[in-house]
Amino acid sequence: MTITSSKTLATWICFIALPLGLTLSAILPHTQLSHGQGIGIGGNGLGTILTPKETTIFAEIVDSPDKRSKGLMFRQSMASDRGMLFLFPEAGNFSFWMKNTLIPLDILWLDESGTILHLESNVPICTRKDDECQKYQSPHKSSQVLELNAGMAEKLGLAVGSQLKVDLPPMSFPY
Repeated sequence: MTITSSKTLATWICFIALPLGLTLSAILPHTQLSHGQGIGIGGNGLGTILTPKETTIFAEIVDSPDKRSKGLMFRQSMASDRGMLFLFPEAGNFSFWMKNTLIPLDILWLDESGTILHLESNVPICTRKDDECQKYQSPHKSSQVLELNAGMAEKLGLAVGSQLKVDLPPMSFPY
């Protein structure tokens, strides 16, 4: 088939994209995550996480293997209202280490609904040059991991069992 005009092309895109979008939403895993509810708008790529005490954390979304392998490496600091949210295509036992991470962190493992399953507080930086930095892992399978500045989990009253409301920016999907 030959498409002869931009209007015809736009019509065909609508006929193809709408059913494809509906199909993807039907087959993607359903979670408590919401997408683009007005926070994270403007293309800044930040999701928001609302704590039980209604504090908002703005989180960079890490949703690819390349982004996951880099994480917060080589960063000198992170604002107190910021974090990094790692999304995984399916639940698993994900380990994290602090190699080349220059700021101490709290690491929170979450299930698909945003419930904290495990928490490592005040994880120190690792100054080793080899690959022998300590690894941190939850005993429970998780589908999301949130990194915050060290001490923030306690300051925000977060603990195992706390429920976080995760709002992803447009175009971020939990697979």
